[in-house]
Amino acid sequence: MSRFNLGVINVCICVIALATVQCGRVGRGNEIEHSTLTIHVADQDERVLGPLGANPWFLVFLGLAEGSEYSDDPQPRLLERWEHTPDYTEWTMHLREDVRWDDGVPVTAEDVKFSLELWTNPEILYEYRFFEEITVLDSHTLRITFKKPVSGTIFTFNWLAMLPKHRLDTLDVEADGIFTWPFWVQPVGNGPFRYVRHIPKTMTELEVNPNYYGDKPKIPRVVLRYGGNAVIELLSGNVDIVNGITPLQAVQLASDPRFRIYHSFRANKRDVAIAWNHRNPLFRDADVRRALTMSIDRRELHQVLDYPNDLPIFDVPALARHHARGVVPDPLPFDPERAARLFARAGWVDTDNDDIREKNGQEFRFTLSITADDEAQAVYLQDQFRRAGIRMEISTYDRSAFMQRTRAQDFDAAIVQYNYIEQFGEFRLTGYENPEISRLRDAAWFTIDQDEVDEHLRKLWQIFGAEIPITYLHPQLVFVAAHRRVKGMQNNRDLFPMVEHLWIEDDGREPDE
Repeated sequence: MSRFNLGVINVCICVIALATVQCGRVGRGNEIEHSTLTIHVADQDERVLGPLGANPWFLVFLGLAEGSEYSDDPQPRLLERWEHTPDYTEWTMHLREDVRWDDGVPVTAEDVKFSLELWTNPEILYEYRFFEEITVLDSHTLRITFKKPVSGTIFTFNWLAMLPKHRLDTLDVEADGIFTWPFWVQPVGNGPFRYVRHIPKTMTELEVNPNYYGDKPKIPRVVLRYGGNAVIELLSGNVDIVNGITPLQAVQLASDPRFRIYHSFRANKRDVAIAWNHRNPLFRDADVRRALTMSIDRRELHQVLDYPNDLPIFDVPALARHHARGVVPDPLPFDPERAARLFARAGWVDTDNDDIREKNGQEFRFTLSITADDEAQAVYLQDQFRRAGIRMEISTYDRSAFMQRTRAQDFDAAIVQYNYIEQFGEFRLTGYENPEISRLRDAAWFTIDQDEVDEHLRKLWQIFGAEIPITYLHPQLVFVAAHRRVKGMQNNRDLFPMVEHLWIEDDGREPDE
């Protein structure tokens, strides 16, 4: 952390959702507007409250509970309580009875059943369906059954928004139809805020939901703003908080007394990696994938990105506790000479001295698909591979097009947020298949005893580390800048910062003090 002012940066260990909901508004000039929090949401549009926005949707929709599948103390949200059978194969969920949709219709167990079956629909592949059956017992009670014991069932789904069945059950759910629903632009929710209006490509306005079951949010109006330059918006006083800023921007803003900087990462929740498409013959050889990995100086990459010096480098999917205990296997080193030998062993050599490796008359060329957020590291990777005799082109897409292409496996390689431990079943982004890795991964997931989980993962690491099906670059690191008048963010240490608990408070100082 040598490049960060520790007196300014408040380090929070939380999941990726920190990035997309901590935002706000400071008013114009010296006017202080306590009634509105304006949120600049990076790389989004008016569909921000839908599945492409992922986490802002919890402003208007309730999840089942707060916490994670590894939480020892999950907090109820839409659920009031739950219990399970001694073997963890059957869970009974009891919903709150005082929750209504914004149109006045009561929230019922049918809505939860509909939502879980929707998000796990094989046509959508948004979340893997590892439950066997959902049974509605009465209007506010349902049962989920499993073939195998699952200790974190409820909290596997807690990042999914529960949706109103009566509004959506007749809409198209095939392929990518769900991502284009008009419903996401003008949603009917049940969370702490409700939709008011939107201006295309500009903003979405929310207000406090008067029928919300919980404590009334302290800020009555929230504006989600998109488009424009986030830092300029913050400096000009148009927003309170910006997310998705670069580490360099975070360092620069940290020197301004008007703002506070926060960052977060959580290992394996969404690690950033190069997904090699194993359907492409270039990437089917483990020697090639290892050579590509050893051609990248990942520590220097972290420095180029202005990331902390102690950010871990790893080649296997490990949980946060494994990194904390120092038990994660050592990663492949940056070793261009060893990489060259592996390329040559796989048949890729520069036979005509043009600095490009070829095999059977084919040059080693491929395209890396990215979003605009990853342009800096893509350019660095391009240079690293050029030095290794590999030619890599870069194709940049907006978030929606990128998701559609990767879900359709329409790429050579891509920089993705990847969680291999939780990638189940048919959703094999890379096309990589190894029955033993799949068995060990599923055994770890469906095991209650943590020592047994770790034993399964250690065996998985041995295979994964040898085959390198993907190349991990770093944990996802999220930087957020907030005006100092926004209070309460330092308390948001759970699944996502709950905007309903933030408030705006003038500390009596002039903006330039």
